[in-house]
Amino acid sequence: MRLVVAEGAVLEAIVEATYPIWNEGLTRENYARWNAAQLRTPWGQKHLRRFALLDDRGAWVATAKRYVWPIHFDGRDGAMCGLGAVFTRPDVRGHGYAGEIINQLVERSREHGAIVAGLFSEIGEDLYRRLGFVTVPIDEVDLQVERKHGAPAMLVRSGEERDLPALAAMDATRTNGVRFSLRRDPRLIEYALSKKRLLAALGFGAGPRGSRQTEFFVAEEGASAVAYVVLTVNAGGWTLEEAGDRDPAGARLGAILQVLLAREPSRPTPLIRAWWPAPMPVPPQIRLTNRVPARDIFMMRPIENVGIPSRAEDVFYWRSDYF
Repeated sequence: MRLVVAEGAVLEAIVEATYPIWNEGLTRENYARWNAAQLRTPWGQKHLRRFALLDDRGAWVATAKRYVWPIHFDGRDGAMCGLGAVFTRPDVRGHGYAGEIINQLVERSREHGAIVAGLFSEIGEDLYRRLGFVTVPIDEVDLQVERKHGAPAMLVRSGEERDLPALAAMDATRTNGVRFSLRRDPRLIEYALSKKRLLAALGFGAGPRGSRQTEFFVAEEGASAVAYVVLTVNAGGWTLEEAGDRDPAGARLGAILQVLLAREPSRPTPLIRAWWPAPMPVPPQIRLTNRVPARDIFMMRPIENVGIPSRAEDVFYWRSDYF
């Protein structure tokens, strides 16, 4: 079996086959545009590829995306081979092609300094456990924000590209000492924002899922961002994709959410869901409820001789970086 970068007619066939599963409410044309645009971002050009596994006749039988995620793991910097959109052509299933493409991509990732491989499973754990993956706990919670009467005394503005270095610095501070986290530099944060914004823009007007929008807000002192939130907003409520605060208590982060809720004081408080990293302090204005394991199961497989984290307290991961 031969592993190649998916291009041309092979890529077109893969997009056609995967569209019914992962279209996110987009049209067929916009689904292709959304995937192509991710590859063209500054971060995607260096860290993301879609691969195809070819049989001896040159026909594709399986496909997967491979991300090279910069990570911090047990006190050292390295990389994670992230595996996404693993798919076997329906007419050739049952021959182990998914396992074959995963094993080949994991082995190839050693040249990028990969310490571990990781993926998010939508089909349960059994298949990936057989391939050496172990479940890593990530918690999902509801956020209950204390609403204030009148306008909260906090100036909040839309986030901009110039704020990204400050966001990266906040993230580095929060993840210091955590066993596993991504090393989120400004380009990676920009990629996560671009991916969400592209999805919202390409899906605009395409039914209930097309009403989503991505919102990015910061609070600043002087000319520097000191707290921020990124939200996905749709008819079902808000998803807090990521957040940060230079304040150790997180009070400015909580105040940003109060300001955003005060924009429409007569409307009911929306449901706010988040993957809230266990090491992240909870702002005094917020109460976390309904803590459950995330529905998309995060799993990791060692490439070097390392122990996979088994507690949520050892993992710092935002929903924004789901792949």
